[in-house]
Amino acid sequence: MGHGIAEVALISGYKVFLRDIRQEFIDKGVKRINESLKKLVEKGKVASEQYNRIQKEYLFTSVDIKKAVGKADLVIEAIPEIVELKMETFQDIDRYAPSHAILASNTSSISITQIGRATKRPEKVLGLHFFNPVVLMKLVEVIRSQHTSEETMKVACDFCLRLDKIPVRVEKDEPGFIVNRINAPTHVLRGCILDEGIAEPEEVDALMKRQGMPMGPFELLDYVGLDVHRDVLLYYEGNLHKDYKPYRALEQKIACGDLGKKTGKGFYDWSKGRPVIDLSRATNKVDLMDFMAVQINEATKLIEMAVCSAEDIDKAIVNGTGNKIGPMTIAKELDPDQLSERLMNLEIRFKKKIFHPTKMIVEGKYR
Repeated sequence: MGHGIAEVALISGYKVFLRDIRQEFIDKGVKRINESLKKLVEKGKVASEQYNRIQKEYLFTSVDIKKAVGKADLVIEAIPEIVELKMETFQDIDRYAPSHAILASNTSSISITQIGRATKRPEKVLGLHFFNPVVLMKLVEVIRSQHTSEETMKVACDFCLRLDKIPVRVEKDEPGFIVNRINAPTHVLRGCILDEGIAEPEEVDALMKRQGMPMGPFELLDYVGLDVHRDVLLYYEGNLHKDYKPYRALEQKIACGDLGKKTGKGFYDWSKGRPVIDLSRATNKVDLMDFMAVQINEATKLIEMAVCSAEDIDKAIVNGTGNKIGPMTIAKELDPDQLSERLMNLEIRFKKKIFHPTKMIVEGKYR
C-alpha cells in the first residue's frame, strides 16, 4: 500500500519521501513504483518526461524518519495493523514533522482517535484509507477522529481530489469505517460456512466468480495474507463484538504456517502462480443473498450511528470494491419482513448476534 500511495502522489506532481525501517524494503518499494510507472508510460497514461522527472526531482528515500518527515506537509503511514506499532510510529512522526503537517493513517480498521492520542496535534490527525491496487482504485475513505478539525478534513479531501481519487467522508471513528465494516460480517459468515463443513473455499469462490467477481473472497484473503486478516478480526473481536473471533479454519491454516501467497500456500497453493479456480465447483449450498443481507444490515448500523449517509455507503462500496451497485440501492428493492426473517434465521443458525436485524431494517426505514 505504501508504494502505491507514493506512486499516485508522484504522478500528481507531489515530492515524496519514501521511508521504511530497512533499505531493502525501500528498494523493493522503489522497484515496484518504477515497474508500475513504466507500464503507465507504455500505455500513454504517464509521459516519459514526467517519468524521468519523478526519478530525478520528486522521489526521495530514507530509513531516517527524521529526515523523511522533516519538511513534510502531509505524512501518510502504511505499516502493519498493530496498534502499539502505529502509536509508536505516530509519536516519532509527531516529534519530527513540522507543526503544520497533517498526519494520516492508511489503517483499514484501527481507531484514528486512539492513534491521534500518540501525538500533540490530534486535531491534525485523520485517516486516509486507500484501496488496493492504489493506482486503479478510486476510493479514499477520509476518516474523522473525535478530535480532527474540519480544516484538516477539507485539506485531506482536496488532496484526494488532486490525486484523481474519490474521497468519502467518514464522520465518526468506528471500527472498519465504511467498506471494511460493511464487509466484516461476511467474513464471519464465510467462516461459519467453512467451520460447519457447508462448503469449501474453492466452492464458495467459484460461486462468487460466476457472479463476475475478479477474485474469490478466499483467494483475496490469501493475496492479502491470512495473518493480516486474523489481526483485523482480532481487532474487531476486541473493539466491536466477540462474534468476530477468528474462525477455526483460519486458525488452523495459520498454525501450519500457511499464510497465503507470501508463503506459497494458504486456502490455495500459490507455488505455481495464481491459483486456477474451477468454476464448475460452484456450490449450491450457499445463498448469495445471505451475504448481501448481512452487508445491508451492517450498513444500516453505520447510518443509525451517523457515521455516513446511505448515498456515501453506496459511493464507497462501488468505488472501493468494483461492485456496480451499492447495498443501499439493492436494499430499496427488498421487503423489510423478508430481510428481517433472513437475518434472524442466520443469527439462530450460526449463533451470531451480529446478524440480528437493526431497527432500521425491522421498521423498513431504509427504503
